[in-house]
Amino acid sequence: MQVDTRHNPNQQLRDVLHIIATHPETEPCITLILQTAAQFTGATGAAYYSLHQTTITVGEAAALDVDFETAATLDAPLFDSVGHFLICPVRNPDRMLGVMGLSLDSDFQFGDAERDFISALVDGLVIVAGRASAQLEYKKLMRSQNEFVRLVSHDLRSPLTSMRGFADMLGMVGELNERQGQFVEKVLSGVVQITALVDNIQDAGRFDPETGFYEMTRSQCDLRDMLTTIVSSYLIPAEKQDLKINVDVSDDVPIINADSNMLVRAITNLVDNAIKYTPNGRKVDVISYVRDGSVVIGVRDSGLGISPEDQKQLFQRGVRVQRAEHKKVKGSGLGLFIVKSVALRHGGDAWVESEMGVGSIFSFSIPLKGANLVIPDENAG
Repeated sequence: MQVDTRHNPNQQLRDVLHIIATHPETEPCITLILQTAAQFTGATGAAYYSLHQTTITVGEAAALDVDFETAATLDAPLFDSVGHFLICPVRNPDRMLGVMGLSLDSDFQFGDAERDFISALVDGLVIVAGRASAQLEYKKLMRSQNEFVRLVSHDLRSPLTSMRGFADMLGMVGELNERQGQFVEKVLSGVVQITALVDNIQDAGRFDPETGFYEMTRSQCDLRDMLTTIVSSYLIPAEKQDLKINVDVSDDVPIINADSNMLVRAITNLVDNAIKYTPNGRKVDVISYVRDGSVVIGVRDSGLGISPEDQKQLFQRGVRVQRAEHKKVKGSGLGLFIVKSVALRHGGDAWVESEMGVGSIFSFSIPLKGANLVIPDENAG
C-alpha cells in the first residue's frame, strides 16, 4: 500500500485514513503511514518504535539514530525537533504507545500545513498502534489461559486414570451383583466422558494456530494404516452396536510428512462426531483421497444433515448446532475447532458438505507440498 501525497495532500490524507480504518492488518497500516509521512516531508527515512519492543522502518532507517525508547518515556510535546530528526510521540489518553521518527533535511521548514498533516497521520497511528497493542494483549491473555488449561488438564489426568483403574479392578476384589455392575459401568462411562472433554479442551488450546503453544513433530504417516487403526480400536457405544464404520482410502494417497499426534486427534474427533449424530443401524464412511494437490481426509455420516446457515459457524470454538433431536448428544463444541486447527497448522483447511435429511461429510486437507512431503520440495516457497 502506498499513497501519492504530492498533488492533493488533503485527498491523499483522507485516502490513507480510510485505508487504516478498514484494513485488518496493523503492520501494513503503520508502514503506509510512515511512507506517507516520508513522502510528504521529503524525509529519507521513517520509523515507528513500539513500547512492545517492535520497530517498523521505511527508507534509510540507519539514518534514524534516535533513542526512541527514551523519547517515548519523555513528557515531550507532540513534535520535538532534534537536529534534523522529527520526533512524534504516539499516545492515547491512557498511555504512551510508541514514537514515530522522521529523518529530514537540515533546512526543512516545519510550518502549520506540515504540522496539521503530520498531526493527522499521528492520530491515525494512535488508532492503528492501539489496535496492535490490544491484539498483542489479547494474544498474551490467550496464551496465559491456554497455559493454565494445560496445567489443569495435566493435573486432572492423574486422578482420572486412578479412578478408571480402580473402577476396572472392583470385580477383582469381590463378585459384583447385576446392579453393582451397572453402577460401575456408569462410573466408567463418566470417567471416559470427562477424559475426552479434558483432551479436547487441552487440544483446542495447544493446537490453536494463533495462540497455541504446541510444537509440531513431523514423521512419515501412512494414512491407510492410521485410519484403519483408529476405526478398529474405536469403542462404539452400546446403543450404536448396529452402526457400521467403513474405511476407504484411494490407491494414490501417498505417505505424508505430518504430525501424527495431531492427525490422530483430528480424525478421532471426526469419527466421534459422525458416530454421535448417525442413528443406529446406519453407516459411517471414513475416506481419504487426493484432490487439487492435497490429501483430503473425510468422514461421512448418515445423520439428519446441517442447514447452510449452521454450516457457516461449525468450525468456530465452542459452536454446536442446536436441534431438538440432538438434545441428548453430549459435546463441548471443540472437536471441529480442533480439526480446523490441525488442518491450518499443516497449511490446509477444513470444511463441511451437507444435505438435509441425507447426512454430512466433514473433511480436512493436507497440501502435498513443502514440509508435508516425505521428500521436501526444494522448489516450494
